[in-house]
Amino acid sequence: MAKTRISEYDSNASNNTDIDGININEGCTPSGINNAIREIMSHLKDLQSGTSGDTIPVAAGGTGSTNATTARTNLSAAKSGANADITSLTGLTTPLSAAQGGTGVTSISALVTSLGLDTAADARFDSLGIGTSASGTTGEIRATNNITAYYSDDRLKTKLGNIEKALDKVNTLHGFYYHANDTAVELGYEVKKEVGVSAQEVNAIMPEVVAPAPIDEQYLTVRYERLVPLLIEAIKELSAEVNKLKGAK
Repeated sequence: MAKTRISEYDSNASNNTDIDGININEGCTPSGINNAIREIMSHLKDLQSGTSGDTIPVAAGGTGSTNATTARTNLSAAKSGANADITSLTGLTTPLSAAQGGTGVTSISALVTSLGLDTAADARFDSLGIGTSASGTTGEIRATNNITAYYSDDRLKTKLGNIEKALDKVNTLHGFYYHANDTAVELGYEVKKEVGVSAQEVNAIMPEVVAPAPIDEQYLTVRYERLVPLLIEAIKELSAEVNKLKGAK
């Protein structure tokens, strides 16, 4: 059979008696040798370009394939560079690190934990947007709907009595305008006109409404929503006094 490509050559030299049907046996003509060499050169070029159908096995220093995809499979290698042909990874047991473009973990739950966002974590953000973009102002939370917190259900409360002398307590408080002083500016607050009350005044009458300020626990802040029960009871006391005065007329 005529040897038309390199894969058909024999490792035993004496068995290679023709190239593409050209006789190269002992006593062949010089032109036969010339033509045979040309055919070998052609076969080598076909092998180089991958058009011969032959492949060089991995064990012989080749890839065992005539195309890059199969060659990478045979070599257990991934494409380098842009990796445009890699659409999925299977059998990956060691997670890719962040430096490799991965997360360092192999599951969503582990990723949440590694980012400090699971239910047991104490996460910290510069600013937060819920249903909208974050403002970028340190410490600000923006939401497009209600923020629901804590509880108010009677079934969860053991009542200890109404707030007594609520009106007297309210009368000790002052509502005033202010802006951040130098110390507050050093802590990150901006100078702008605000309205509020004094945490020290509130602490004197209702310490339950006062808490350490999140910016620095040596300072105080007021949970304004918890002043509402005091105001309700003060209004009721004031209403009772008004009704008493009306009845005296």
